[in-house]
Amino acid sequence: MNAPLRVGVIGCGAIATFVHLRVLRRLRGVRVTALADPAPEARARAGRLVRGAALLTAPDELLARDDVDAVVVAAPSGLHAPLALATLRAGRHLYLEKPIATTLEDGCRVAAAAREAGVVAAIGFNWRFQPLVARARALLSAGVIGDVRAVSTVFCEPATMPGWKARRSEGGGVLLDLGSHHFDLIRWLLDARVERVEATLASHASEHDSALVTLYLDGGRIASSFFSLRACWAHSLELIGERGVLRIDRSTRSLSLRGARARTATMAAIAWRARSIVRPRSEPSWSNALRTFVGKIRGAAVELPTFDDGLRSLEIVAAAERAAGVG
Repeated sequence: MNAPLRVGVIGCGAIATFVHLRVLRRLRGVRVTALADPAPEARARAGRLVRGAALLTAPDELLARDDVDAVVVAAPSGLHAPLALATLRAGRHLYLEKPIATTLEDGCRVAAAAREAGVVAAIGFNWRFQPLVARARALLSAGVIGDVRAVSTVFCEPATMPGWKARRSEGGGVLLDLGSHHFDLIRWLLDARVERVEATLASHASEHDSALVTLYLDGGRIASSFFSLRACWAHSLELIGERGVLRIDRSTRSLSLRGARARTATMAAIAWRARSIVRPRSEPSWSNALRTFVGKIRGAAVELPTFDDGLRSLEIVAAAERAAGVG
């Protein structure tokens, strides 16, 4: 337990260099020992962030090393399934960025492998670890707004994208990129089961870059979500209950509660205040998620999003694509 946890990172692109590597190098008791990426410039950039780590071109080289206890996979989404399977076969703990896979067939294989591997395996649904979201879940569990009858969510994140994100066949599209997060949050916040899905998809500048999705949940509840890679930045979830409304808004970094039994309020106790648009390095959910992953490996009794959670989210993505006539 006193030895450092030795971590290898597969995929050294933008999200790894802006988020994972910066978090991992700050975590107590963690040492990044190996980095793998086929692009020389990505390896060099990552190597400057984590001095002393082995710089490798292929994932197999990393998985063959004896100084890697756990692996973070942050490669393009189309590579998630084969990389996850290889990591699990190698007996390494695994933190896999979402989505679990890009097809249901692959997702089922990966989830089954994770159940049998005997290691800690977590999906990168980092928004579960956002303080506003965690507080909202506690309020919902306490029944502050009563039974939730409807949910409305928006997640829009315009950005310069790598080429693969513009093509659904390679793991791109707004449903896998953004929608998968909210599908997980809706299930997790409400302990809900999705019974039916309706959706429309649009391709304005890249394939499937905007979507409107309606989820019909057990108990007669309904959730409506808009996702876009082209619209102005926005990220919010509003939960409408029998006695009040709970709203999480990352643009104002606030959690508000209103209704007959609650005055409108911002939860100052979790005041993670905004001075500018949210940028990855200022967002605490990634560090909270990775810290929890490390804690789980060390034996802490903590909850992580499982690969089965990843599969449930992918099932909703696939159902939305079928409903829109493209899956």
